[in-house]
Amino acid sequence: GKHEIDMVPKGKTLISFVGPRTDDGKALMDKAAAAGINLLAVDAIPRISRAQSLDVLSSQAKIAGYRSVIEASNVYQRFLNGEVTAAGKFDACKILVVGAGVAGLAAIGTGANSKYYV
Repeated sequence: GKHEIDMVPKGKTLISFVGPRTDDGKALMDKAAAAGINLLAVDAIPRISRAQSLDVLSSQAKIAGYRSVIEASNVYQRFLNGEVTAAGKFDACKILVVGAGVAGLAAIGTGANSKYYV
């Protein structure tokens, strides 16, 4: 039952997802400050070109876009890609992606790679 912040020695730096704009994140920052621990919130790093290698929000959004197509295909429960069988031909399904941010582009890429009509 120990919290991670309780295991970090004084004067050390903890690099983690903090959520500094949430109540839990603020409480964590206060606890770290009281314990003399430096805290680096990777989810608060600006999304600029120089910090692109540290951008954890874009990587999470990309995975969310991929997963959205996978989850939707699970709900759809029919053939998704084109199929030709002895019983006939089934066209590939059509998907609509709303938005073309990081998650939207990942969803478009996943759909196109899966041979869906995007």
